Amino acid sequence: MHRAFDDPRHTIKTIVMRFLQTTFSIALLATVPCVAVADEKPKYAIHVAKVITSAGDPIINGTILVSGGKIEAVGKTKDIKVPEGYKEITHKNCFAMPGLIEAHSHVGGSGDLNEMVYQTNPELRNWDQIIPHNDDLKRAIAGGVTTICYIPGSGTNMGGWGTLMKTGPGKAKDVIIRAPGVLKIAQSGNPERRGGEVGSGRMGMNYVIRQQLEEGRLYVRQWDDFKAGRIETKPKVNLRLEYFKPLFRQEIPVVVHTQAYQVVQSTLRILHDEMNLKVVIDHGTFDSYKISDEIIKRNIPVMAGPRGFRYEPEDGQIKGIVAEYADRGITWLGVNTDAPVIPQEELAFQATMAVRYGWNEEDAVDGLTIEVAKALMIDDRVGSLEPGKDADILITTGSIVDPRNHVKQVFIDGASVYDTSKDRRRF
Repeated sequence: MHRAFDDPRHTIKTIVMRFLQTTFSIALLATVPCVAVADEKPKYAIHVAKVITSAGDPIINGTILVSGGKIEAVGKTKDIKVPEGYKEITHKNCFAMPGLIEAHSHVGGSGDLNEMVYQTNPELRNWDQIIPHNDDLKRAIAGGVTTICYIPGSGTNMGGWGTLMKTGPGKAKDVIIRAPGVLKIAQSGNPERRGGEVGSGRMGMNYVIRQQLEEGRLYVRQWDDFKAGRIETKPKVNLRLEYFKPLFRQEIPVVVHTQAYQVVQSTLRILHDEMNLKVVIDHGTFDSYKISDEIIKRNIPVMAGPRGFRYEPEDGQIKGIVAEYADRGITWLGVNTDAPVIPQEELAFQATMAVRYGWNEEDAVDGLTIEVAKALMIDDRVGSLEPGKDADILITTGSIVDPRNHVKQVFIDGASVYDTSKDRRRF
């Protein structure tokens, strides 16, 4: 296997990539805190009729204490004493719940990112093009979305590295949860080409994906062996392959544009079985649910969408894709919009349609919150209303998966960023 730096095809890309990666702050490689100094954040006591925690049973007549951008306490109003200096906010007939999390979005910055020269682009990253709180994200907040997995497009098999970020206002350092947050891979579908190159068919695409991952795995193994003292010669730094380190150390997942039974089977075999990566099935549409037993064996999450249903020729029925997964025993389950394919603010409607076709309503709420957070490996920060987690809180007029209800107020990192009692209602 050749090293990419020895290949003259990569010369220009390497020079540009080196310049960019030395120009932009290397601090973004690590988790970036989304809160300022704790004392600068408002302190709230939020009283509601019902708290949906996504961490246990709902709390009737509940209170949430927020301090320093974090959740301080959650419980029954009668059991929580509001400390002095806390502003009390009462929504007498409303629900409180965690902010919604989008597993597959392209609206976090200046547009979709595709480098279409080569089929694999491990040097590409998208956090340099983030535009915090852009118009798409403002509407997303109005729909209750507080965190997104912002990823490159599907024009190639390996689109590059994506960012986990909040939808609220601030600078990049304020909204980024983790960068690199995920690796984006697309198997079949969008990356298929007709120009005759090796990646034009499924076998060719699987070949280039496997080849690039093998190169990255070897690079990481060499560095791990060096640090562990198993080899004496220090490896040469290859900036094209640096972000494979957290990937192969299972610190971040790969989110995979994969759909249809046969393609998902390739995803399971190559990315999980051979490469031992943390995998998220990030479309899983068409008849993919028919391979649920193999997905369960590997404990892989499915974030299905944006196609929520399909015609099943075997029995002539319209099937709800998420419900079909659930009926086959998959519990690590959620939805996505592929925004802007479906507008980001309509994430909850994806779950609504899944419930319409048979998904359990409580599971649907978890599939918009904690199950997504677990899949993206950020459940220590977001996804449920628990002490110590980010205060990303929605106030809704009722169940978020009932389309008759809407979002009244949104808190991100403990700050009120949307309030229909003061702001124009955007959704």
